[in-house]
Amino acid sequence: MSIPAEVNEERKVMSLKNKKAIFIPLLTVAALLASGTGGSHAAASKGLVGFSYPIEANTYLKAIGLAAQSTLKKGGYTMLPIDAQLDGNKQISDVETMITKKVKAMIIYPLDSNGMKPVLAKAAAAGIKVITMNYSVDDSVKAPPSPSLAQVQDGFPQRSLATARVAWLKKVLPMGGNILYVGLGFPVAALEKHATLFKEEVDQDTAWNYLGRVDNMSDDSEGGRKAVDDALIKYPKIDAIVAYNDPTALGAYSAVKAAGKAGEIKVIGLQMQPEAVNSIKSGEINGSWDFNPVASGVSLAKLTLKILKGKAKSKWNKTIQTPAVVFDKTSIAKFVPWDTRVKKLK
Repeated sequence: MSIPAEVNEERKVMSLKNKKAIFIPLLTVAALLASGTGGSHAAASKGLVGFSYPIEANTYLKAIGLAAQSTLKKGGYTMLPIDAQLDGNKQISDVETMITKKVKAMIIYPLDSNGMKPVLAKAAAAGIKVITMNYSVDDSVKAPPSPSLAQVQDGFPQRSLATARVAWLKKVLPMGGNILYVGLGFPVAALEKHATLFKEEVDQDTAWNYLGRVDNMSDDSEGGRKAVDDALIKYPKIDAIVAYNDPTALGAYSAVKAAGKAGEIKVIGLQMQPEAVNSIKSGEINGSWDFNPVASGVSLAKLTLKILKGKAKSKWNKTIQTPAVVFDKTSIAKFVPWDTRVKKLK
């Protein structure tokens, strides 16, 4: 006996409804498992590790933080990032916040190395492991001062960077000339150390004339432009402008270009921030140095994990220095962007 067409159609509909009824819960379970909320498959964090940015908007510092965060995550820890916004007092308050949140460890790039010591000592007394960047501001691989158990130094406090920058200037300006330095208008110990070392290196060669220093008061390209606008009036003959970072160099180039002196004045940056890479490729600023912030972030995190695992001695003091590599228009094609390096960590 044949089944009526309407009955056949009803059976098909019921079958489809049953399949949906089974399929939807399966999707829900799969989603829960994938999101880490489905019971024993979820990986619980071993705890918080605080990370204090001097200023998070700086892409160089952000790259350090992202690399540290990725490495800490692999080790089972959750990073708690806090932005000091170039305010030393806020950074001290941020450390107090980390202590209150009972972080297991904290990674600090101190704006004021001496000013941070009391609150870092308080953190250590609370059983928190303190790891720092550029905490011992000297030209050596000395152990960081207490209570830092380990630190990473980028190029700023190293005389080798100042020497390399002057040597590179000699290549692009073999006859010497007048040099203007643009620093940061906020007291950051590592930056001040580099400014001092750079001037010392320039002063050792009579072919160079160190005109002086002007400051970027806002740590961005606009602050760099304003500082150099005024300097171009004060110093009518400038051969090279050396900046403490890339945004400042980009602002300096804008001022130089507006004054009709593009190509006449060399502009040198530092840190190889993404905008500077494009500027070098376009033949605007003349060069910059890569500190490899991704390697610095990984090193900071690995030092932290080693200490948290108890594999380091209780009074273990270690300094790792990361080298700086110069890039200009002749070598910029070889530069590997930071975001590419960070992605490779995942």
